[in-house]
Amino acid sequence: MSALRKTLSAFVSALAVCVLLFTVVEAAPRVTRSVTPMEEGGFLIRVRVTAAAEQVYALRLLDPMASIRNVYAPKGWCIVTDGEEFLARTGSEPVKGGATLEFIIHSDSDRAAYTWTAFDRMKQIGTPGTI
Repeated sequence: MSALRKTLSAFVSALAVCVLLFTVVEAAPRVTRSVTPMEEGGFLIRVRVTAAAEQVYALRLLDPMASIRNVYAPKGWCIVTDGEEFLARTGSEPVKGGATLEFIIHSDSDRAAYTWTAFDRMKQIGTPGTI
């Protein structure tokens, strides 16, 4: 009977860890990008944010190459940049679970690797990634 309890306890603990890990991974949004060359030599970069379980109220991108030249925000969002850091925020139009929102960046480089961080109203969602 003791061996059965130990086995059952180990199984329940492993199951709890798996559920916790799945919940943490599932909550993180998915961030992707596509690059289109422009006629004047720059690049149009479309950054798409797809929310998972939690709503996304803010997105931060870091560009170590400082190649961001201009940014465009969707309706209801505000974006600021200094070329190296991009911060987009909304108070009323979050990216809701399963929905996708697109930001547009004009850049000098098609090789910039952006490190992104997503936020809900008050805290970071998931772990930062690189696109």
